[in-house]
Amino acid sequence: MPTPSQEEKLKLHRALSSSLAAFIFIVIAMIALFSFTRFITGVGRGWKSIISGDGIGYYACLPSLLIYGDPSWEKFTGAERRIYGRSDYNPQYLTLVNGRQVNKYLSGESLLLLPFFTAGVMFSWITGSEVNGLGFWFQLFTGIGSLFYLLAGLHYLRKILKNFSFRENVIAVTLIAIIAGTNLFCYATGQPSMSHVFSFFSINAFLWSCLRFSLSPSNRLRVLCGIFLALIILLRPTNILVLLIVPVFLSGTRISTFIKQLINRKHPGFIISFASLMLIQPVLWRLQTGQWLVMSYPDEGFYFLRPRVISFLFSFRRGWFIYTPLMLPALAGIFFLPGKKRLYFPVFILFFTVLVYISSSWWCWYYGDGFGQRPMIDFYGVFAVLLAALLSRPETAVVRRLFILTVCLCIALNLFQTWQYRMNYISRHNMNREMYFHVFLRTADEYRDCLGGCTEEPFYKSDLRHPLATFLNSFERQQPHWINQDPWIVCGKPAGGGRSVFLFTPGREFGPGIEILYDSLRHAPSPVYCDIGLGVYDSIPAATNQAMLVVTIDSLNLSYNYYNAFRLNDIPYFGSGSRRSLHFSLNLPRITNPRALLKIYLWNPGKGIFMVSDMDIKLYGRE
Repeated sequence: MPTPSQEEKLKLHRALSSSLAAFIFIVIAMIALFSFTRFITGVGRGWKSIISGDGIGYYACLPSLLIYGDPSWEKFTGAERRIYGRSDYNPQYLTLVNGRQVNKYLSGESLLLLPFFTAGVMFSWITGSEVNGLGFWFQLFTGIGSLFYLLAGLHYLRKILKNFSFRENVIAVTLIAIIAGTNLFCYATGQPSMSHVFSFFSINAFLWSCLRFSLSPSNRLRVLCGIFLALIILLRPTNILVLLIVPVFLSGTRISTFIKQLINRKHPGFIISFASLMLIQPVLWRLQTGQWLVMSYPDEGFYFLRPRVISFLFSFRRGWFIYTPLMLPALAGIFFLPGKKRLYFPVFILFFTVLVYISSSWWCWYYGDGFGQRPMIDFYGVFAVLLAALLSRPETAVVRRLFILTVCLCIALNLFQTWQYRMNYISRHNMNREMYFHVFLRTADEYRDCLGGCTEEPFYKSDLRHPLATFLNSFERQQPHWINQDPWIVCGKPAGGGRSVFLFTPGREFGPGIEILYDSLRHAPSPVYCDIGLGVYDSIPAATNQAMLVVTIDSLNLSYNYYNAFRLNDIPYFGSGSRRSLHFSLNLPRITNPRALLKIYLWNPGKGIFMVSDMDIKLYGRE
């Protein structure tokens, strides 16, 4: 029989092994998922899309400077066009500042990926592959780098939770819930080059360094705090809001004492490490523009007087609680935090309020294409503390099981909706209540790619009072700038306010629209916001389900042709015999060629029979 002390050691060993086992399980699962989705299934573009979307911009400094030696971006963007096989490719991460091209994203992710980029260069050279920055080895090691920082972020999160004295089984459930029950999973597996995994790591590492420094100050921890804080800012400047939550992670040390110990003249490790990394960005701006300080988002900003808080949290477009429901019960953990509740409660409330306010004040509160509210991913380490507090609080087995069941249901829903998003059941661009419930828990092929419509927020500082141009066609006479106006017919009820409608028949594939040169609207380069309304009368059921609204720009910047098409109906429509009013809005990219040709028209590839009335197109510029 083991002695009592041995029994206690066995119990302690079993307890300690639970969170470690969960972490190892996550490591194996994430590596397997990454390998399966990128190299085995053949779905999508596989490994070729590891560096994609906004992730290209975060990564682009490395190949542009270290391979091509070109801060003007011409050589790397030329390589992108060649590699992607698209002569009209237009990098969305570049913006114009004083006539010079600037990468609007900062350098934090490039710094973190530098060792993995170096490995990509070495393996490309060893295997005789082209050293172009976007080949197989570069994509592979960028994916490995993203996985590394994801797991490192979870490692630091595990350390943080242990310092809060949560039980090991609670830590295990929390780690699994944070990776599988949130949109962190979607971005880690589907869009690994986006900045959120790297911010998740940097914030967790910074908070852990602050926690350890408050317990045992040292020069090493001063340096680490400086490095991680600089990386947080160089990844996404708004993430400096993490400083608001630091008092919770100081193990009882007063914030004034912590600051005095951290920023110390005799031990300048924090200042030197922080300033050294932060200096990298002005140097990069200097290389690109000749200026030390640059506003790299000249056409974007915040509406601090009209934040979209309710939409940010609850809308069916990107609402945080809709697409990451785990966070709703997690926030309840604020009432169950251990230790000094009088300190923790107001700090968490202040942090959460400011974070949501700032995030929802961004002009595009849903942050473009994506799954859920991605700016919140960066701070999931903070919310994990609340979730662990909730799971550790129940005193009865019934309540504890209820909490665990809630977490499991949230995980299941998140994984299912992530699958729907990846397989195009959930639209990447446009969602509303009707669309959400149309595809909710659906798996049949008929629900895949069935959603349409387009309603975008007007770009930053749009002048909605004074349209650049208005085009209204009631189909009663020929209109200038309109194309495909025939045939129209005189018709009573379907015409709405007028007497005539445009009739789509099986022999009429292309319908009415406008065609106009950009310099007839304005001469200065600027994005254009389109507001489009029309009436539709379905002559037979499902007549408009394949109908599209098409927007094109020929020679947007002498080499790039823009094309966008989306279904007229938000969800498939099977009614007939009544008139419906449809509305669309979208932002077009910055047009730099005055002779660019803008076209907006209807397309009926399904050859359905339906009528269109009162087509109204308004174009807006910037204030």
